[in-house]
Amino acid sequence: MDSSNLALPPGQHRKRVRAAYSCVECTRRKLRCSKQIPCSACVERGIAQYCRRRTGADSGATSRRPPSSRPTPLTRRDDNQIEAPSATPVTETPHLTVHDTIPEGLPRIPASTPRGSDPPSSNGVSRPRNKIVDHVTEDAAVMLEFLALSRQRIIQVAQVEQQSQLTGAHGNARKESEPLFTPIQVRSMMRYHQESIAWIHNVVHLPTFREQCEHFFANPIESQGLWLSLYYAMLAVTLYHMDPSSLGELGIHSPYSLAELCYQKSIDSLNAADYMNNHCLFSLQAICLLIYIGHNIGQSDRISVLLACAVRIAQCLCLHRLGPDSATNANTGEKGQARQRRLVDREVSKRVWWFLIRQDWLQIPFNNTYTIHPTQFNTPMPLNCDDEIPLMFNTEGVIDHEQEHYTQGSYAMVLNQVAVLIWKTQDQMCRQGHPNGVEDGLRKLYSEVIQADRELRELMNKMPSFYQSMPDAHTGHPAHVRHQHEVLLLALAHKFYSIHRHFQIPSFKDPWFAYTKLSCFPIMRRSLATVLSLPTHDPYTSIVRNIWTVNTHILTTAVWLLFELIFSRDAGITTLIDSGQEREIRDLARKASTFLHENQLQSRIAKRGVSLIDTLLDMDRAMETGDVRQFNLKDIIAHVESNDQDSSGNGGFGEGPLEQLNGGSGSIVDWLSRDAATWEDIMDVLDGA
Repeated sequence: MDSSNLALPPGQHRKRVRAAYSCVECTRRKLRCSKQIPCSACVERGIAQYCRRRTGADSGATSRRPPSSRPTPLTRRDDNQIEAPSATPVTETPHLTVHDTIPEGLPRIPASTPRGSDPPSSNGVSRPRNKIVDHVTEDAAVMLEFLALSRQRIIQVAQVEQQSQLTGAHGNARKESEPLFTPIQVRSMMRYHQESIAWIHNVVHLPTFREQCEHFFANPIESQGLWLSLYYAMLAVTLYHMDPSSLGELGIHSPYSLAELCYQKSIDSLNAADYMNNHCLFSLQAICLLIYIGHNIGQSDRISVLLACAVRIAQCLCLHRLGPDSATNANTGEKGQARQRRLVDREVSKRVWWFLIRQDWLQIPFNNTYTIHPTQFNTPMPLNCDDEIPLMFNTEGVIDHEQEHYTQGSYAMVLNQVAVLIWKTQDQMCRQGHPNGVEDGLRKLYSEVIQADRELRELMNKMPSFYQSMPDAHTGHPAHVRHQHEVLLLALAHKFYSIHRHFQIPSFKDPWFAYTKLSCFPIMRRSLATVLSLPTHDPYTSIVRNIWTVNTHILTTAVWLLFELIFSRDAGITTLIDSGQEREIRDLARKASTFLHENQLQSRIAKRGVSLIDTLLDMDRAMETGDVRQFNLKDIIAHVESNDQDSSGNGGFGEGPLEQLNGGSGSIVDWLSRDAATWEDIMDVLDGA
């Protein structure tokens, strides 16, 4: 007899409780739920990390499992974590494996009392047992530990509505925000951004953002503080990179001063909304965009710290554990608009996560360390999809095009692959150990560099055709794809330098490392020549000119070529250049100095780059005439720093004086001084990584 029906009248059976698919928050607010976790409504409200499905207790109904039914089986996720199907994990923690055997020393259950049996009542009638552990999630202990730490997402599990939580999530809630520009101006700038600038970062879905701007214009008081940080960051990047003449047509003048103003307002909005306590995708997008202003105006230290915060916030939002696309891209019964919104949010989340990976891994050769480990995330790379909604979806979900189909994400797609290669090279070199600890250790490390060089060339051969050669004007690609081609070639030349970086100076001392010069010299010379030949008055050249990485890569490439020119004067050095190429290198260096000189009012990188290149050119002339016989790195650094300090009062580069000679890691010439460090110093860092 089914004991679950004892309390019901004869002939009646307990109604089967319908499975709950709506989330707790939508149920509480009496809203339509998309029935996906996270649901579209929670994503739109910026609380996707708190979205969870209703349980029996949440819905007010109780259900008991019939004694004959088996416990719900455990399922295994792709990330090798075990979870109950009805529970949404709040934290990702290692799980214990359940064994049938009982360790020695622990009490054993008497054989007369089978596990899970219903205990008899005082009158001898068996009654169903409500098992305490039935609805307890695996990570309950961790959740309680995090509760003691006041972690937001744990408090949200119980729907504890604290006033500080509600106001903090929206910043200073009812204070009307300042748009700075008219709606017409913002619409024009965002249209331009979508068509010509978004490929630089690829972390914002412009059609969605433009809809959010319209809501902001109509309801400025209801705007969220964290969304405002994204709004001002988008304005800052647009003002900084957009052609000044195009901005002038909109009645916008002094764009670089306005860009810095929007940059600061974005940071102020982050702080006002307490972004480190209130986690949201908007704040991550804002930080990703602020990079393009912060480095140029001399706030690299601030940007470095913001990026570290962004990585941790992204992990708290579980952007690193989005799982494979196949499971989430399938049609699960959602209706069109809600499903599209969920998939757009997922795609943007992937873009943001991989943007953070690129920033982390592409700096490995310079930092000799990284923050994000590939074994600790399962979020796939973004799809190669169009951003306009009619072109983005079909009946099966997001359309993932072949790489030959140009999209806003094509440029980032190549750099994602390069970032993986840079990480792989670092990992292989660390496995080799310190060169002094193994026989021929230095040469074994160099073999890893040569292998990475070979793989980078293979990657270049597999790039989309419009990046391998100058795209034809009749291919139908946007006009600025040509500029992307030149920027990407320069970026790849810089990645060859990144791979060979530690062997640049040894290549001038030991012929065994000569492949470094043979590999890097041709692509650096070619890439620098092509990017400097971009048409001066082209509106897209204005975008390229202001990208902080372009300024950095031009400087790095010019310095490498000048090193080849200067150090090849030593007796016994195998040189790759003849007298004609010497003139070409000097000419390229002067053009690079001119290029950076035109940017120095809005870029501290460019300003210091001019001083550095001119100093090296002067040293080359002095060595050629015999006036100087030694390469004194300290004198070069002191000269560049002195020039920068002398003009630091001109404004436009942030607050306060510049760092002293050894102060801060943001100095542009700091990495140059590290090139002259001994290999033992460098490998001590590698060995401890």
